[in-house]
Amino acid sequence: MNQPHIAPATGVASHERRGNLLCLSGITALHLCLLAAAVIGLGAPTPPIVAPRIIGMLVSDAPAADNSQSQPSARSEPAPVRTINKTSPLPAVSKAPPSERALTAPAAAAPAAASKGTAGTGSGPGAAGGGQVSLPRTDAAHLNNPKPVYPSVSRRMGEQGRVLLSVYILPDGSVGEIRLKQSCGHPRLDESAMTAVRRWRYVPARRGNEPIPYWYVQPISFSLDE
Repeated sequence: MNQPHIAPATGVASHERRGNLLCLSGITALHLCLLAAAVIGLGAPTPPIVAPRIIGMLVSDAPAADNSQSQPSARSEPAPVRTINKTSPLPAVSKAPPSERALTAPAAAAPAAASKGTAGTGSGPGAAGGGQVSLPRTDAAHLNNPKPVYPSVSRRMGEQGRVLLSVYILPDGSVGEIRLKQSCGHPRLDESAMTAVRRWRYVPARRGNEPIPYWYVQPISFSLDE
């Protein structure tokens, strides 16, 4: 019976040692390359550090001085002065003192005007000129003009006063138009006065001997003492 052939163990071991040596050789070569590169990098000269240069320019102050001198010259010019021609004031006109005649004339006419105001005043076509005009009259005996009624309510309330009426008297003595010239402050008394005077008859105003129409101011008084 044939026995199997067994190869010697020494051949396998030598093959493994050869492979290990190749790996070690490769690793060693790689380390040497890295070491050489490091040495070369460290041995290279470091470039010198050059400080930056600052380049400046010297600017002269002469132009600024010129500008500063030119400005005062412009300011030093005086502004034009406007001349205003003032007109001389007119001489004051002295007023002549009033004459004694001018002072005494109105005083003499005042009493006459006051005496007419008690009965009434008027104005008409003849007042401006063209002959002397006599005023209308209400005190003639034949006229029988009734007094205005004093309202009982006004008496109880203490109302009194003086009413002025503008009455247009026709040439025949009748009242053509009547207006309230000045109220006494109480409408009841104003209305009572107008109602009464509207029915009155007058002796008409005259220019010479001719009757004329005439505006006449008729006063009516209401007094609680009457």
